[in-house]
Amino acid sequence: PSMRRLLAASLGALLIAGCAIPPPPVRPVTPVPFVPQPVVRDVPCDPLCIRRLSSAELPRWRMLELDLETPIQVANPFDPQQIDLSVRFTAPSGQVIDVPAFFYRRADAQGWKVRLTPTQEGTWHAQAVMRAPRAFEGDTVTFRVLPAQPGARGFLRVHPQNPRYLAHDDGKTFFAIGLNLAWWRDDPIEDYRRWFDALSAQGGNAVRIWMAPQSFSLEWRETPLGDYTARLERAEYLDRVFEMAEARGIYIVLVLLDYSQFSQSVYPLWHENPYNAANGGPCRRPRDFATDPTARALFKRRLRYIAARWAYSTHLLAWEWWNEVNFTELVDAAVLKPWLEEMTAVLRAYDPYRHLTTISYAVPGDPRIWAMPEIDLVQRHEYGPEEPAWFRPVAGGQAFFRHMRDIPAKPVLLGEFGAAFTYEQADALAREGVHFHNGLWAAAFNGFASTAMYWWWDTLVAPANLWPRYRGLARFLRDEDLARFAPLPVSVAPAEAAIALGLRAPDRALIWLRDRRYRMDEAAYQYSVQIATGQASEATFRFTLPALTDVVLEMQALGAGRHRVTWFDTRAGEPIAADDAWPEAGRLRLRAPAFRHDLAAKVILLTR
Repeated sequence: PSMRRLLAASLGALLIAGCAIPPPPVRPVTPVPFVPQPVVRDVPCDPLCIRRLSSAELPRWRMLELDLETPIQVANPFDPQQIDLSVRFTAPSGQVIDVPAFFYRRADAQGWKVRLTPTQEGTWHAQAVMRAPRAFEGDTVTFRVLPAQPGARGFLRVHPQNPRYLAHDDGKTFFAIGLNLAWWRDDPIEDYRRWFDALSAQGGNAVRIWMAPQSFSLEWRETPLGDYTARLERAEYLDRVFEMAEARGIYIVLVLLDYSQFSQSVYPLWHENPYNAANGGPCRRPRDFATDPTARALFKRRLRYIAARWAYSTHLLAWEWWNEVNFTELVDAAVLKPWLEEMTAVLRAYDPYRHLTTISYAVPGDPRIWAMPEIDLVQRHEYGPEEPAWFRPVAGGQAFFRHMRDIPAKPVLLGEFGAAFTYEQADALAREGVHFHNGLWAAAFNGFASTAMYWWWDTLVAPANLWPRYRGLARFLRDEDLARFAPLPVSVAPAEAAIALGLRAPDRALIWLRDRRYRMDEAAYQYSVQIATGQASEATFRFTLPALTDVVLEMQALGAGRHRVTWFDTRAGEPIAADDAWPEAGRLRLRAPAFRHDLAAKVILLTR
């Protein structure tokens, strides 16, 4: 009957519309793309000048690149004691920002660049400054910053109203949907272009990338400490990666240090590390990296270069100090805490945008570190085929809040996730994507600021083409502001058949309903039985469950009026059924349509 009423109302609306004079068509306004007009200055450059600006006018939150010119050459252009160049910017408000220059070298050119992303509209002033090998201040140039272009949102911050979430400078909530793409597989540009295209096409918007020895680290065996010449090609690759990410709306968590470089037990690479005294470095043991004055000074130099080259990006989600620091000797809070305090002060001195910072552990972590003001984002890593505890609701809300009860009110990223922590490949079981899929939805409904960011991108997600799994959640959340929501307990009958997680805002609720059997361990059991008994082969195995029918959900009503309930396919993110419901004694009962695996629902209060 409800469907007949819906069809009748729709038909009536069409008939009425047919009798009315149609309104004039609304023509969408296509924003005019910004085309920078470079400015090359013909001025003497002895000892220093601003030779080129990428544009004399640019929109707010768009990067301006300046080329500096100097005839001075030194043995190590990465050592600010030998040569220290920067540009002093004066904003329209009078704020003064000093941005260090960075040395670059590519096949056809080399020199000095400065990158700034203006955050204020109006006329800016820029002055080249030399502090070494001698003091000098160049002439001043001006450029104008125009209003931001449509779609530009600025940098990411902790949400001003809900500290569990992230928001852009313009106030729009940001929920990270993505995975790890720590390093490339074959070709750094083509691999990242292919992965970014696949992710963004399905609505994904976040990745986690490492500055590891096998990827973008500026120092390793082939580089003298503090001299990045031998790895400048990798810096060029990272430039391209940021450019590709920005063009596709993807945000990057950039991991500055990986535990393996300082580990002697888990994927140990300490024996190769140039900071190791056995290789001529200043550190007798890994923990000396945090305490030795020479090691600290060298890392501060590296931070200066990293911030100078990549802090400009509005698509830098966060700096991550360490990946899984618990596998190093620096995990001791007595060592790690003062190091984080010192290095964060250095990084923020060179990063005028104050990007967010995080750190990660392979275990829940240290509340003393999470509470530090130097750490903006908490991070969890979860591995294992069993159903994680945070998939299950507990009294008073979701398990996430029980797990995180000792953590300050900060956004929490589920930075790594996987069914296995050793190796996960695209066999028939993994191709079903059960754990992958559940991690996306469970994290969103458990108060995280990101989906579960899967780890096995190059051996599973890409080869098995799990990219389309992002589509359902991205579309479901596209018009929702998760920062408005709080946990909503939802009961299910029969309770042994299904589980539901809910979120509630004043006028709407979101629900994720899942068959309790739709889990990795159940899929693994079916896989082993079917393969062992010859019911399926590696090519033909499919994880199938019978449809669930007559599942009823009960939740607190949003108000006294009519509630519109729309059910969604979690793979496509498209509505599949809709009905109305009215509360009884302040409670709302919802009958789910027959489903396999899982469903999602939006409940909207239409009248009060």
